[in-house]
Amino acid sequence: MAKKAPKPHTLDLALQGGGAHGAFTWGVLERLLEEPAISINAVSGASAGALNAAVLVSGLVGGGPEEAAARLSSFWKAVNQSARQTTILPFLEAFPAAFKTADMLWSMVSAGSISVSPSPRLGRTAQGILRDVLNKHVDLDAVRSPEAPRIFVSATNARSGAPRIFRNDDLSIDALLASACLPMNFPPVSIDGEDYWDGGYSANPPILPIVQESSCSDLLLVTVNPVTRKDTPRAMNEIPGRISELMFNLSLVKELRGLSLLKEDMGAWQFFGNGLIRSIRDLRLHEIYDEETMSRVDPRSKMTPGWQLLTRLHEAGHRAAENWVDICSGDLGKRSTARIAERYF
Repeated sequence: MAKKAPKPHTLDLALQGGGAHGAFTWGVLERLLEEPAISINAVSGASAGALNAAVLVSGLVGGGPEEAAARLSSFWKAVNQSARQTTILPFLEAFPAAFKTADMLWSMVSAGSISVSPSPRLGRTAQGILRDVLNKHVDLDAVRSPEAPRIFVSATNARSGAPRIFRNDDLSIDALLASACLPMNFPPVSIDGEDYWDGGYSANPPILPIVQESSCSDLLLVTVNPVTRKDTPRAMNEIPGRISELMFNLSLVKELRGLSLLKEDMGAWQFFGNGLIRSIRDLRLHEIYDEETMSRVDPRSKMTPGWQLLTRLHEAGHRAAENWVDICSGDLGKRSTARIAERYF
């Protein structure tokens, strides 16, 4: 009699946003989908992380891991093609030296020597093309089906700064566009009479909702923004990129610090029956990242999804996930493997 295969470990995912750098997460997800010992239970995301999450869940419901991997690959190819329609990406790819001119212009903008404002028409056009890409790759009926993994997508209320978390039942293409709406590039997305900007400003990615509402105790963070850099940027064309990284890491650091403090003080709360307290007490955190690779990538390239960049980051993500599976997957259901205090505190 054939030996029964062991039941796979269930795992929740929290996917950080980072524009084109979300291709790193694409590589991570592809490797996790190849692993028969892992089953994805729920996923949260902001910005590019939210788009990865929605495409992932659509594929899992529509045809399982193979379909999810194929859909993610098709999505990122479409992202590259859409950027070629709405930006000077083809010119920059054909003439790499032009990046030096772009650097000079960025320095002048940052110094206030010249001023620019986003073109509403171009922003709406780009947003419309992204809407078409999402309509093709995200199956909302599948996402809302009973068998779908839970999904948590963040967007930021443009007036109050508060996060709004969209779940399976109220997730829409508008919600995904809102989660990826950088206000300097796109017009705000209006939902239920409120304007929304990128979810990375307020929950990047959402941690507390997935911890509180998921039945799984293993949560894997996939992070793309470098926490530290070797040197302090001093050139005017480099400083804004680092400021952006710090800003988009801030909400994650705050949530992780809060969870860490609660877990440290859990002795005083462990006898309470509160579901959130139990979830935090039992939480096992894991993380996949590649600080070395991501710190070498120009942060300004988040808005220029050239195919060479996307494939390089995809390969780095797949490699990082391979290392994590080899070293840490055996600890699922047993203990945390993330070095949260060392990296973030």
